[in-house]
Amino acid sequence: MTHPVKWTDDEIIARIREFAQANELPPPAPAEAADELEAALGHPMPALLRRIYCEVANGGFGVDGEVMALVDTGGPWYSDEDSLTDIYQRGAILPEERAIYPRHIMPLVTLGCAIWWFIDLRSPHGQMWGCDPYGPCDRHRLFLERFTLAEWLTDWLQGNRTFPQRPEIQVCADC
Repeated sequence: MTHPVKWTDDEIIARIREFAQANELPPPAPAEAADELEAALGHPMPALLRRIYCEVANGGFGVDGEVMALVDTGGPWYSDEDSLTDIYQRGAILPEERAIYPRHIMPLVTLGCAIWWFIDLRSPHGQMWGCDPYGPCDRHRLFLERFTLAEWLTDWLQGNRTFPQRPEIQVCADC
């Protein structure tokens, strides 16, 4: 990730709105859909993410235009996956891996080859997490990134395509 300039949430939303109009993204999701997902998650979405879904577009923005729709758009999907609500309810994480992945993170974007961006729901600013199943061991497939949702979106809006960057592992008995 480059070092993006700091934009306010309103500036990010305005730029995503321009992107949504230029790329004919689906209309915003209803607030009730966001409420339903938050109830299922047991955590609120970061305010910026909720605003984008409910004020700008129901998916299709972000890296590669692949942020998942919150609910079925009735049209084209913006990801290889179902809606975010369906994914969270059925579980994007395999049952045998649930002990590894914390419940407070939510899948947001798949980059293909089972590589994902997740967002931390405990963080009001939406700390980003990366997931790369090709890591050295199960415990290190999922890792905390060094930036927030706003920084990740700003970087994308500046024309960059950031991939999850697994940190170097110093000592791990399983690796």
